[in-house]
Amino acid sequence: MLVICACDQTHLTNYSGAQHVWPLYLMISNIRKDICWTPKKCAWILDGLIPCPPEGAKNTEEAWHSAVGTVLSPLWNLDMTGPGLNWVCADGFQRQCYPLLAAWVGDFPAQILVGEVSYGSCPRCNIPKGALMGHSTFRPLYNPRDQHVYLELLDETSIDVPYTLVVCPFRDQLWQYPLCNVYRVWQPYELHQLLLGLVKDLLHWLLKYLRARNFKNQFDNRFTSVPRYPALQHISKPFDSMQSGSWQGNEIRGMISTLGVNCAPILDCSQDAGITAAETASDKMVMGAVQALCEFSLLVSKQNHSDISLAALNNALKRSYKMKGAI
Repeated sequence: MLVICACDQTHLTNYSGAQHVWPLYLMISNIRKDICWTPKKCAWILDGLIPCPPEGAKNTEEAWHSAVGTVLSPLWNLDMTGPGLNWVCADGFQRQCYPLLAAWVGDFPAQILVGEVSYGSCPRCNIPKGALMGHSTFRPLYNPRDQHVYLELLDETSIDVPYTLVVCPFRDQLWQYPLCNVYRVWQPYELHQLLLGLVKDLLHWLLKYLRARNFKNQFDNRFTSVPRYPALQHISKPFDSMQSGSWQGNEIRGMISTLGVNCAPILDCSQDAGITAAETASDKMVMGAVQALCEFSLLVSKQNHSDISLAALNNALKRSYKMKGAI
């Protein structure tokens, strides 16, 4: 039996001591999606409320992990070679169950906290912090995070090595759970990892290329000239002149739908006089990367996927990584 956990920091009040709390929910994986999405079905069970330490407190992450370990201790102490647990199922019969922690639902800050990596780092692999446009052009795949390696490092006398891997230097409670890899319990998160992560990196990467080609002013004029229409996002200022906090999920979703149209007339200059073959080739690669990532982000927003849409997603992502080597 596979167990799914979910948690998110919840704001309580501004007028008393504990202003935030972490509710911890549990669910089993054999419940249908339509039931999970219906609050009245009570598919998610509130298993505990973890209070947030006050501001300025030390070792807050370690205290949070200790609290989660206490709540989920029955899963930790499960003997996989023993009789398991006798649970009463929904049909009234008792069965031997072996509950395994298989997935954790949460946004990017929750992934960082559960995986005990530094903010802005990838919770799944050892990609350098702050690397633009995802993986490096010359190294398409990075080593996945390995909790067994981190356990060995913590057993050593020096604690400097975990810091170089942007991992907090204390034991993660979820490392001890049977058949559980804390760095593989996540699903991709659209808001923080795609829209506020990869798509914003795409814009910085694109503007860097447009400045080198002296196309920046043309792009800004087209970027701010999108007409006001119910289905289009009107942006009155250039991207790099706005504060980073102004770009949230809704703004980026609206912008990505017109980004390819704004770039195509500027980068399709192969017939213009004075354009070399190398510049034409690089323009095509940059346009291909923009088009592929726009397709990927629009396909991700679909609520239901088929084999055809998943194949299109995979194809768009591969094309984006292939084309981004232009600069």
